[in-house]
Amino acid sequence: MAKPGRVYPQCEPGAAAAMDRHVSRCPPTRSVAAALEHARRTGARVLVIGPRRAVRVDEVARAAAWGLDHRAVGALAQGALPELPVDASEVRARRLLMRGAEMILVRQGGRTVGVIEPEHGMPGWPAFAPRLERQPDRDGEARLWLLRAAGKLGEGMGAPVYAVGGFVRDLLLGRTAPDVDLVVEGNGVELARRLAEEIGGQLLVHPGFGTASLEGATAPDGTRIARVDIASARRERYAQPGALPMVTPAPLPEDLKRRDFAVNAMALTLSPSAFGRVLDPLGGQADLGARRLRPLSPLSFVEDPTRILRAARYAARLGFRLDPSGARALRLALAVPAYPALSGQRLRAELELLAAEPPDRARRGFELMLRWGALALWDRAYRARARRGPGRLRAAARLIAWAQRARIALDPSEVFLIALLLDQPREVASRSLERLAFSGEPLAALRAAVGAAPLAVRLSRGRRRRPSEVAEMLRPYPVATLVGAWLHGDATARRRIQWFLGEARATRPLLSGEEVVALGVPRGPEVGACLGALRRLKLDGRVTTASGERGFVKEWTARRRRELARHKGGTR
Repeated sequence: MAKPGRVYPQCEPGAAAAMDRHVSRCPPTRSVAAALEHARRTGARVLVIGPRRAVRVDEVARAAAWGLDHRAVGALAQGALPELPVDASEVRARRLLMRGAEMILVRQGGRTVGVIEPEHGMPGWPAFAPRLERQPDRDGEARLWLLRAAGKLGEGMGAPVYAVGGFVRDLLLGRTAPDVDLVVEGNGVELARRLAEEIGGQLLVHPGFGTASLEGATAPDGTRIARVDIASARRERYAQPGALPMVTPAPLPEDLKRRDFAVNAMALTLSPSAFGRVLDPLGGQADLGARRLRPLSPLSFVEDPTRILRAARYAARLGFRLDPSGARALRLALAVPAYPALSGQRLRAELELLAAEPPDRARRGFELMLRWGALALWDRAYRARARRGPGRLRAAARLIAWAQRARIALDPSEVFLIALLLDQPREVASRSLERLAFSGEPLAALRAAVGAAPLAVRLSRGRRRRPSEVAEMLRPYPVATLVGAWLHGDATARRRIQWFLGEARATRPLLSGEEVVALGVPRGPEVGACLGALRRLKLDGRVTTASGERGFVKEWTARRRRELARHKGGTR
């Protein structure tokens, strides 16, 4: 028993007690295959490949299995790693890990004798309670009620529940996430069912993945709650680059390690006894402060290349940048010759998510993709045009913004896609569309849109064309082709297309088909011809009232009768 007033010695284990000594030096120019053989021979778990650079052997093994065995192992390395002397305190190591260090090299004299990693020998994640109670609106209060309900249910089931991912990231940034992602250390589907019984809403279960979605739930004050996604905590393993992962149950730390970026690898505790604590084992808070996107593995983009498109979306939305380790991971992913296991539907889904951002923000994301060379994922022959590409994207963003203000339905993903393919060779554009899983009529429409330069030229000429002539020229074309012509065209072509989409396309005569029949037009093709003539007169401002239209129809029917009579007379 401790006695009052007595001073007891404190034991500080130091960095040496927390480090893993299974390290070995390896030249950065050695091939992945040779480095893996060296690691197996020496029993190393980490290879030190230069000053403040190292790579985990399990990542070297994955790279070898995925056909990167001839690449230099230095391409996998994490760089600018912090170093500590072997006699440094454990507190110094912990502080480095809390600031987001991916790995700490421990040195003795002039050589590295061990490494400290976030999950090795460093218990006690950084935690604090954000001001969840101070929600700015009813939506925020409804989400808070949902989080408490989920945490209480999980505690009753013996299955801790956490809010994770973008919800936590946006909470710490002072932003509002539209949806809520929950992770359960246990049966996520069972918790989702109980949550649906508790708060209502429509439940959609994906039992093969251990996930469920809940939509349409309502808080006690009547506020409708946004979509809630619930998943069991899991680890992921990729059989080949770009394939969907194989998942197995795992504790929360493993679930966070499988995520794309450190800023999305934080969790918010929902258990009533610790409600509001942020768990951040991988340095996400430090990355938020530095406004950077840091992938959690050198092979992150090789495992799932759609993360590259996601990085562009997050960078544009949050104003973040890809950190140096992310730039290295990007180069490595783009060095893989092909991703046959990566479906076009997944690439297209990420394209649509980025395009759904506000137009100028989406434009910045697509500009990043061009700068990174990421569209080689669509076709290896895709070449970004430094002069034209950004200009096309700015034009696309202006067109989308105009359409949104004018309440005209344009698909932003189609507009940006056409803009990105306009200056590519026809074969590259066609292969890119096929890679994105377009087929049939949509594929034909987008091919026509990319090749709509001749239509743009026709629109630019004949500046004294009557409005009805312009409208009749454009009426046969699908909207995608008009978008392509707008992007190809000069100011005259663009003005005419916008006028057609905003006004002329919806212009109709004041008289209906039945009314023109009542005025003497015979049923059949004559009705359409008469209505078309009325529409042209209205577009040109020559007939503007219903009485004027009735007068024209009477003249039109009389003229048709005379023409028919002459025709009959000529055939006798």
